[in-house]
Amino acid sequence: MNTLPTVFAVEPDPAICESIRVMAGVLDLCCEAYATGQDFLNAFDRRRPGCLVLEIRIPGVNGLQIQQKLVDMGANLPLIFLTSSASVSIAVHAMRMGAFHFLEKPFHEHDLWSAVQEAIQFDHERREAGSRREAIDAQLGLLSERELAVLELLADGKSKCTMAKELGLSVRTVEHHRTQLMRKLKLETNSVAGLLRFALTMKQHATAQLSKWKILPGRHGDGSGIGAGEFSRYTAYHSSHAPQGPPGRRHLP
Repeated sequence: MNTLPTVFAVEPDPAICESIRVMAGVLDLCCEAYATGQDFLNAFDRRRPGCLVLEIRIPGVNGLQIQQKLVDMGANLPLIFLTSSASVSIAVHAMRMGAFHFLEKPFHEHDLWSAVQEAIQFDHERREAGSRREAIDAQLGLLSERELAVLELLADGKSKCTMAKELGLSVRTVEHHRTQLMRKLKLETNSVAGLLRFALTMKQHATAQLSKWKILPGRHGDGSGIGAGEFSRYTAYHSSHAPQGPPGRRHLP
C-alpha cells in the first residue's frame, strides 16, 4: 500500500486532470486521476493519506454522492470541490457535509495549490492526532480501575494524602498504585515527575479516555468494599470519536 500523501482527482476533463498532475509533481506529491466517481471508489483505501479534488457534476456517481459514501464509511479524506455550475445551496450542502474547500471554475492555479497544501497538512495533523489517541488508549488498557483513578487525581494536582481520602484508601496503598503506574507505563522508577507529565499529557489529548472512570459515592457509606468511592465505567466511551471538522476558512463559489 502506498502511504505517501496523494492528491486523488475525480475529473472528467483531461486537461484539468493533467494540470492537477503537474501541480502535484511540483509539490512532490503523488497523484492518481479517475474519470468517474465509481472508478475512484473502487480503488479507494481509507488508510491512504492525502486529499481528494473532484468535480461535483460528473457522470454516474457525482461529487456529492462520493462525499456521502466517504462519510458513510467513516473516511475523513479532505475534499476540494471544483465546479463551473453549482448553486449556493449545493455549495452550502457540501460544506455542511465537511468539504474542505470549494473552488469555482475557471480557478486560479495558486488557489488550487494553496487548497491542496492546506488539505494535505490538515490530513497529516488529523492522522497524527488519531495515532496519539490510539497510543493513549493502548496504555490506558494496561491499567486497573484504581490505577486510572489515581492517575486522574494526579492530573488534577491532588496530593497522595488527598487521593487516599477521596478514594477511601490508605496512603501506602496509593503509593503502591503510583508505583504500579510507573511500572506499567514504563517510566523511570520513582519518577513522580514523569508520571505527572504523562497524566497531564493524557488529560490534554484524551479527556474522554480519562473521564470514562468516574468516582461515585460509596453504596454503603460505611467504608466497606472499596471504601469512600466506587468506580464506574462509562459504556459510551467505546463509541467512535466523531470526526473533526475542517478549518473554518473555505472558498465559496
